[in-house]
Amino acid sequence: MESVLTNACTIRIQNFEGPFDLLFHLISENKFNIYDIPINIITDQYMEYLFAMQELDLEIASEFLVMAATLIHIKSKMLLPDKKEAKPEEGDPREELVLKLLEYRKYKEFSHTLRQREIQWSALYYKLPEAIQFTRSDEIIELSVPELTRFYCELLERNRKKINPNVSGMNQIIQHEKVSLKSKMREILRELINRSFFRFAEIFSFKNKSKTDVITGFMAILELAKMKKVKLEQKKQFADIYIRKTGLEIGELEDESMAVD
Repeated sequence: MESVLTNACTIRIQNFEGPFDLLFHLISENKFNIYDIPINIITDQYMEYLFAMQELDLEIASEFLVMAATLIHIKSKMLLPDKKEAKPEEGDPREELVLKLLEYRKYKEFSHTLRQREIQWSALYYKLPEAIQFTRSDEIIELSVPELTRFYCELLERNRKKINPNVSGMNQIIQHEKVSLKSKMREILRELINRSFFRFAEIFSFKNKSKTDVITGFMAILELAKMKKVKLEQKKQFADIYIRKTGLEIGELEDESMAVD
């Protein structure tokens, strides 16, 4: 009995790249689930394609015949299972075929992507790098001694104009003022020898001291307060800071000022 597939094959045989390509064509035409292939129908249709190719005297590749034998073997195992050799843990006979089909589909889709990129980039042309030849011509310039002297003087003048005339005075601006924290601590202790307290602004004021000097003095009173050698008082925020003695005698203050290294 002739089927529609057989009649179609006698008219036109598609150029399949391999047996897996033919199987995918049959699965997609019949809209089968690849994970649950009806092996009976697929095997029959596959064999019909091979018979049609034989009738048209087309050369059948060996891999098509191997796939046909595989399909017939799977079909026979599913139709006539051997009860003596059957094992309960044996899986679906179609499992290995499904895995190969999935792997083939993955590579086929990837090859399709590469083919599209080839078509896209085939319209671009690149120019290979080439060496550019430069013709060098040596020109001899004849200059007299006065002309050479004039050019040399102009060169010196241009270099002189590039130099900043205030560069000598900039050294004083760049120099950093060196103020020692320990020297300021000794200065504060000496002030407390002759009086019991003093205001911070009396000694460290921006009117007669530099910014570095005032900041170092402030750090010095904090360090002395931490060492419990002075007491600091400030009645409110931004008010005057008072530095007071901690009960040390004059001789002890002199010893403390000398001991700060």
